[in-house]
Amino acid sequence: MIKLLIDFLQFLYTVAPLLLSVAAFTFLSILLSKSIKKHATVYYIVFAIPFFLVAIPFVGRLFGAELFNLVRVPILGQILRDYIHMGTFGFPLLVIIMYMGALDPKVRWVKRLLNIRKELSIISGFPVLTHSLIRVTNNFPSGLKFFIDKDGYLSNTPVASELGAGITSFSFIMGVLLLVLFIPLWVTSFDSVHRRMGRVKWKKVQRWAYVLYALLFIHAMGLQIGWTLNPRGGHAAPKVVAERTVKQPQKPVAGDSAIVVLPASGHGHGHAAAVETPVSGAQKSGQGIRTVERAERNVQAESPKGGRRAQNKGLADIQVGAHVKRSIHIGSLILIFGSYLYLRVRKAKKDAKKKSRSLQ
Repeated sequence: MIKLLIDFLQFLYTVAPLLLSVAAFTFLSILLSKSIKKHATVYYIVFAIPFFLVAIPFVGRLFGAELFNLVRVPILGQILRDYIHMGTFGFPLLVIIMYMGALDPKVRWVKRLLNIRKELSIISGFPVLTHSLIRVTNNFPSGLKFFIDKDGYLSNTPVASELGAGITSFSFIMGVLLLVLFIPLWVTSFDSVHRRMGRVKWKKVQRWAYVLYALLFIHAMGLQIGWTLNPRGGHAAPKVVAERTVKQPQKPVAGDSAIVVLPASGHGHGHAAAVETPVSGAQKSGQGIRTVERAERNVQAESPKGGRRAQNKGLADIQVGAHVKRSIHIGSLILIFGSYLYLRVRKAKKDAKKKSRSLQ
């Protein structure tokens, strides 16, 4: 039963990581609400560590200092990549904070969340800043180039859809605006800043959170739609592999390498995977054919068509195409923000009715 549950969670994380992350962080926030409130500084430090582990080597490289890249370290590297990606840590925390204002504060578990809203806001800043540091630096220049020098952009970047590339580039540029909006909202979450500002000024600043949420939805949807129309690197990428394969000499010599192109399974894009293998001069030219035949047999053996291996596969082994994952992610965004909008409007109507009754 436990194995089946783990298998299901792994599959859900593969196809709908955002929904799973939101559910997991909501559960943990409710469960640890008292601990977060009591030991807030400890949680700040824990969530700040990955930020500095990413930021220090990154800033060092900007100044020409080559530091060890911790992203390559097992387990820790995955955590850092998730921090950069935003979808596992930062985005779910922002969604939870966003929903607090739309839910009924009388409900017990909502009360627990509202009690640590400030703490969660501060915690969310570290993955958001990590994401912004890497993504804005790497993607903003290319996004800006699309609109300033489109011909230069298209000549150096494989593009399957110019519309998709434009939507993605616009979303990258919007990321800078989101960062500009987020920083004052995050800074004013700290008690010392809050006290200096006063309640009236603080509330005025915090109202910009609604603009942030709206732009966050547009930003996330724009990226997903852009990548759907124009997959990362476009469909021109496999041509490079094909050209390299054609240019290989028919008769291998000592020290040469042969590139065997295999079909990439499970992605549905027709992309090819290049495997480079050394070939000595003593080997016959027919070895390349045998290598391809063996590779084809290996691919067939790993395919889900029958056999013992196929029978032992679980949900986590199901191959889901990139387009399907992208569609699920778009659906997740619509579900999350659509539900929030509905709940927010419903709560506003209820509050308006209560106010009108009190005035009568």
